[in-house]
Amino acid sequence: MLYRLRPPGRLTWCDVPGYAICRADDQPPPDWERLSWVPAETRAFSNDLLRIAVRYGVRSGLGIVVDARHTVDLGRADELRCDLIAAAHARTGARVAVEGDVRAWERTEAAARVAEQDLAELLAVPVQAHLVEHWHRLGGHLTRP
Repeated sequence: MLYRLRPPGRLTWCDVPGYAICRADDQPPPDWERLSWVPAETRAFSNDLLRIAVRYGVRSGLGIVVDARHTVDLGRADELRCDLIAAAHARTGARVAVEGDVRAWERTEAAARVAEQDLAELLAVPVQAHLVEHWHRLGGHLTRP
């Protein structure tokens, strides 16, 4: 799956294998705008998503295209924590957590820390300056690459 980010903050996706953007031997590069892009409903545009795109994406006529595999850890830590909180409330309501819940919290927190570390490693890769320039030329803003 591919995501296309467009200024000022639009996000669309298409069901094309992500490896399509990794092919360095494509000459000329594909016309990404010819794909069938639809609004993303399961992921929102965010500054962190844009920060990933300027590291791992490719230029398209109207924005930046990025393989969705690079976005897996984006928001994962919060999702893990929120899911556990929701499950705990569903099970116990306002009761105090029992020993099993404490172990679940510890496991979830460990998994959340791993997801945060994985995201940090993604964002440690240097930005592609030409993608930042392209984003700015299209009228986009990037506060912190």
